[in-house]
Amino acid sequence: MWRAVLFDLDGVLVDSYEAWFRTTNAIAADLGYPAVSREAFAQGWGQGIEADVRRFYWNHTIPEIERCLEEAYPQQLGHVKFDPRAAGLVDALRNRQVRTALVTNTPRPLAKAILERGGLRLDVVVGGTDVPRPKPQPDIPLRACELLGVEPDLALLVGDTAFDRDAALAAGIAFAGLRFDCQRRLEQLDEVVSLVCEP
Repeated sequence: MWRAVLFDLDGVLVDSYEAWFRTTNAIAADLGYPAVSREAFAQGWGQGIEADVRRFYWNHTIPEIERCLEEAYPQQLGHVKFDPRAAGLVDALRNRQVRTALVTNTPRPLAKAILERGGLRLDVVVGGTDVPRPKPQPDIPLRACELLGVEPDLALLVGDTAFDRDAALAAGIAFAGLRFDCQRRLEQLDEVVSLVCEP
């Protein structure tokens, strides 16, 4: 049915909420900004670096904060939890000749470090700083399809937020929500295999 599956990272393949919360506050402390409350962090979760800079680090540029993230985030990798189904799912899709990509607002170097730590081997990784506009704009999933050599209407994006859903819809890509209400709702990550193999 689909020739490629595009996965969001946070909340889908991994739970890195706590790692990002700690990283956000470590950077704020290092740069002399106020601490970021859990409430404020939750309100902007998944929004991308540009929005984080506007809300939390307003006197610094996006490239400056990217460099801070590259230094601070690896120190929090111990707080990243991997879905135990993820590696098996990626292998199962590969065995069915279905290509895979990571589509995340996380900068690509950090996203790749997370995947490597979890032993996840996807065909393509596209991060939020690889394109002009992060999700919910369609740039990231469209770039992933381009790199995979797959037309958007032959791809499925698996995500867990409105950012993912809206990016998929804007790109003309089918969407499945992991524990997220939508037409194709999944309760467990490994349900993707049966969904992809539907006649």
